[in-house]
Amino acid sequence: MTDTRRVEAAIRQLRAEIDTLAGRDEEARQRLDRLVQDIEATLAEPKPTAAKEGLAGRVQASVLGFEVSHPRVAAVMNELVEQLGSMGI
Repeated sequence: MTDTRRVEAAIRQLRAEIDTLAGRDEEARQRLDRLVQDIEATLAEPKPTAAKEGLAGRVQASVLGFEVSHPRVAAVMNELVEQLGSMGI
C-alpha cells in the first residue's frame, strides 16, 4: 500500500470515528471536521508549502486534546501523524 493510500485509509477511519461523535460532542466533531478538511486541502497541494510542513504538528497537537476525552479518535489521529511523517509532511 502506498503512503498516499495509507493516509487516505487513516482519514477514512478518522471520519468514521468523527461520525460516532455526532450528537454527543458537537464541538469536537466540528474541530475534527475542520482538521480533516485542512489535511485533505494540504495533501492536494502539489508543491511543498509551509502549511504542509506544519500539518503533522497541528494534527499531533490535536491528538493531545483528544487523548482523555476521545481516546479512539486520538489513536486514529496518531496513526495519521505517522503516515504523514512517512510522506515527509
